[in-house]
Amino acid sequence: MSHYNPDKLEAQSQAKAPIHDQAYFSRLRRKLRWQMMFAYLTPLILVSVVFHLQYNTTLREGIDNHLKSIADHQRNIVDLYLRERVSNLRSALRFGAHSIIGDRVDMRKLLADLQQESPAFEDVGLFDDSGKLIAYAGPHKSLIGKNYRQETWWQRLHGQKGTHLISDVYLGFRRRPHFIIAVRHRLHGKQWTLRASVDPKRFSEFVRSSYMIKTADALIVNAQGKRQTIQPPNGTSSEIIGVPQRTRHCQVKEATFHGRKYVTAYAWLEAHNWVLVVRVDKSAAYTPLRRATYYLFGAVLVAVLLIVVLVIRNSSRMVGKLEQADLARADLRGQLFHAAKLASVGEMAAGVAHEINNPLAIIYEETGMMKDSLDPQFAQKVDLDDFSERLNAIEEAALRGRSVTRKLLAFAREHESGTEPTKLNLLLKRALKVKDTEFKVSNIETTLNLAPDLPEVEINRNQLDQVVLNLLNNAKDAIGEGGHITLRTRSGKGRVCFDIQDTGCGMTPDQLEKAFFPFYTTKEVGKGTGLGLSISYGIVSSMGGSIEVDSDIGRGTTFTVSLPQADPVDDETNKNLEKNK
Repeated sequence: MSHYNPDKLEAQSQAKAPIHDQAYFSRLRRKLRWQMMFAYLTPLILVSVVFHLQYNTTLREGIDNHLKSIADHQRNIVDLYLRERVSNLRSALRFGAHSIIGDRVDMRKLLADLQQESPAFEDVGLFDDSGKLIAYAGPHKSLIGKNYRQETWWQRLHGQKGTHLISDVYLGFRRRPHFIIAVRHRLHGKQWTLRASVDPKRFSEFVRSSYMIKTADALIVNAQGKRQTIQPPNGTSSEIIGVPQRTRHCQVKEATFHGRKYVTAYAWLEAHNWVLVVRVDKSAAYTPLRRATYYLFGAVLVAVLLIVVLVIRNSSRMVGKLEQADLARADLRGQLFHAAKLASVGEMAAGVAHEINNPLAIIYEETGMMKDSLDPQFAQKVDLDDFSERLNAIEEAALRGRSVTRKLLAFAREHESGTEPTKLNLLLKRALKVKDTEFKVSNIETTLNLAPDLPEVEINRNQLDQVVLNLLNNAKDAIGEGGHITLRTRSGKGRVCFDIQDTGCGMTPDQLEKAFFPFYTTKEVGKGTGLGLSISYGIVSSMGGSIEVDSDIGRGTTFTVSLPQADPVDDETNKNLEKNK
């Protein structure tokens, strides 16, 4: 037989959707908000993070390259400065050769000429080949006559192939920090050395004066990392700075000095074995990066707040529309239920009309006979025993008619919408008894195959009465004249089920697919509303149950209704059900 579960159709699920309470819509609203926020915020956050990382990388590279260019530019300036000082001394030594030979050198004029080239020259001295200072101009006259042959700078100058020397900062005989530039020149068999001291303070000011970042600090260190420029306001620093290996290219690294982090550029000089160090406080160097981060964070925060506001507003609006639609559907379902119930009552009224007419005919006949007995024209003697017998017949007919009308009204009257534990076997017997006369008139036999000790079900009895009545009406219409209807009950796994099986015409697969559609019917016009199965499915679903149908052409149809098992009920409920039976 063809089997059909109406849950498979989307249209069916929409038609049968249960009515929800406020808690359901509150959960739906929260769930919808979180899902929408996740859908909207995730791409925004991912794009922002990627952009932030890429922008930071690009900006860091730009800052590092800018610092490299500053260090490289400053290195070239310092190299040029030192080469010019060496060139000044060479020119002074060569052009003053005739004065040296004649022992008529004017050191004060020589110093004045050098200072005219650069104010950084502090003094100048002339040495013979023995290392003795023979002529001097400058503030330290006491140095004249001293022999520098054992000084490091003298040994380095005369021990190398080059003809000039730039020393590191040292104290020397004068006991104050300075560095010298010395050149040597052989003339007429003698080695002459001209040495000039460079004021380290002026040199330090020169090194710091040309860089382009206000918060940066520029200094010179030797290969051992010892500082060669004076730290403001005066004096040398004992700071030792780690320097990288000598390369032609500038290098940028992050370094820590005195507990503070700096972005530092290192550039080796070509004129001397010194390293130009340009360092900028890390917080100051990356200020544009932080500013961009704040701007991005602010923009993202504004976007997030805007999205949150829109999500809350739109989700409330959407859920509000769903809630209104749900209420409208509940109202429509109630209207359809009552419409179907009235239609069922109308169909049932035709079936019980014959049974009501019989007692009415008896009443009419007996009252007529009693009136004839009392009519003077017939001059009959009143027989009290006959009158009593006729009154008993009238009473019996009236009680029979009242029983029929009560059963009819039981299905037509309003009931509360709550559920209660109910014995399904008793409910099926009562429904079948209502249809008993109608089935007999149509020559339809019925069989009850009810499981003993069947657990109770948690249902609305009035609504389930309507479901059973609808299914019995469909079975009767499918059979027509002469057939069989079987009612079965069973239980298991916390469910209680009943089957209503008929030997009618059955349904085609196409009819089976549309069986639970509202207003769909296979009956003739005027004989069906098309609401019975749709309403029945909605009722069963609202009780937490399910309904399925098996059918095949020529073999009949079986409707199976499954309901949740209820907790045991007291005897009072069972007595009420027995009374309504």
